[in-house]
Amino acid sequence: MVLVPNILVSISGKPKAGKTYLSMSFPAPIKIYSFDLGATYVRTKFPNKEIDIKEFSLPVIESEDAQWAEPIWGELMKEYKTDIESGKYQTVVLDTATVVWQICHQAVTEEKNRKKILEIEYFKPNLLMSSFFTRARLGGVNLVTIQYLAPIYVKSENTGQFGVDGWKRTEGNVDLVLEMESKTIGEGRAARTQMITLVKDNRFDRDLNGQIFVDTTYDELIALLGV
Repeated sequence: MVLVPNILVSISGKPKAGKTYLSMSFPAPIKIYSFDLGATYVRTKFPNKEIDIKEFSLPVIESEDAQWAEPIWGELMKEYKTDIESGKYQTVVLDTATVVWQICHQAVTEEKNRKKILEIEYFKPNLLMSSFFTRARLGGVNLVTIQYLAPIYVKSENTGQFGVDGWKRTEGNVDLVLEMESKTIGEGRAARTQMITLVKDNRFDRDLNGQIFVDTTYDELIALLGV
């Protein structure tokens, strides 16, 4: 039996691009921390895999003064730490890390009892987010962070390009950076949707950067990377 080292992966894309589906192709047992309520349906596509889903329900926010993030953040951090240290899971998934960053940022803001934090105070939320990656790497667990994409602006001008919607240091903390989109081919009853995956960056084989794969899986990616 060949032992494959754990890998940290960032998957970004627009909604319904297949990000959660790809994450569930990773080695089981899998734990998914779900914030967009879509993981439960995707789970039905993998009936024979051990996949645990923790659904986090976010409250309806009707005021910018609402205090809501600290309890959710505390619950997530405690459960994540316990799951990594338990040795039960081979893969953990933040779905989405876009929302996780929003909760982290808001929780630190609430802790300081302010509406926003200063630029020089981002050390703490940055440290908290980096702990997800450090714990997974040291714990020997695969980590998949799922993000949406957001337009990139330069001096208030839309560049027409898209980047990670969430913690800006995400891609620098992982081994493999992927971007996904869905594409429909065929017409009528013959139409089907493909998952298109771009290898944006990786630590293992630079020749793979820029390559595109259709309906790829963890097994195919690991084989190509030579991990």
